[in-house]
Amino acid sequence: MTDNRPVIVLDVGGVLVDFDLRPLIGALSKNRGEKIAFPPLANIDKLFLPVQTGEASLDDIIPDLNASLGVSMAPSEWHALSCSVFTGEMPGMREVLLQLKRDFFLVALTNTVEVHWTFLLKTYDILKLMDAHIVSYLEGVAKPEPAIYQAVMDRYCDGGLPYFHTDDSPEYVEAARQMGWRSEVFRGPAQFRKKILKSHRAK
Repeated sequence: MTDNRPVIVLDVGGVLVDFDLRPLIGALSKNRGEKIAFPPLANIDKLFLPVQTGEASLDDIIPDLNASLGVSMAPSEWHALSCSVFTGEMPGMREVLLQLKRDFFLVALTNTVEVHWTFLLKTYDILKLMDAHIVSYLEGVAKPEPAIYQAVMDRYCDGGLPYFHTDDSPEYVEAARQMGWRSEVFRGPAQFRKKILKSHRAK
C-alpha cells in the first residue's frame, strides 16, 4: 500500500549504490595475463539478460563469460568479483531519501541477478529505505521492456503513472518516457532532490 503517497521510482546501481568496473577488469586482466578491453556494456547486458530475467543462473553463463573474455575463472571467483564492483552507497542519497520518504512512496526498479541482489540487500542499508522493490530476475522481465514499467504502475500506482523516475541509463529513461512517465537521467543527489522538490512545491 502506498498510503496515497505519490510514487518515486529509482534505479539501484548508479543511483542508490555506486559501482566501479575497474577492480573487475583488473582481476580479469591478471587472470588472463594481459590487459583486457572490457566488451561494450551492451554486449555484456545481452549475455546477462537470461540471468537478469531469471531464465538462467550466473553459473549457467560462466563458460560463455570465460570464453568471451579469454579467462578461466571458477563460479565462486565470478560471484565474488561481480559483487566487488559495488563501491558503497551513493554519497548524499540516504539523506535525500530520508527527507522524501515522509511524502513519497519509494520504489526501487532494477535489472539485476540473484547473486547481486542478495549481496546488495545484505550489504547496503540504503535499500531498507525503499518501500518496495521491482527486481528483474524475480519479475521475469528487464528494462527497457515495457512490461517491467507496467508492473510498477499496476502494483503501486493503481494503473496510473508514478510521480517521478530516475535512472543512470538514458536508454531506460527513454523507455520510461515512452510509457508516459516523467523521467530524468540521474546526475547526482542534489539534482535529483531539486527536481523532486521544485515540482512538488509547484503543485
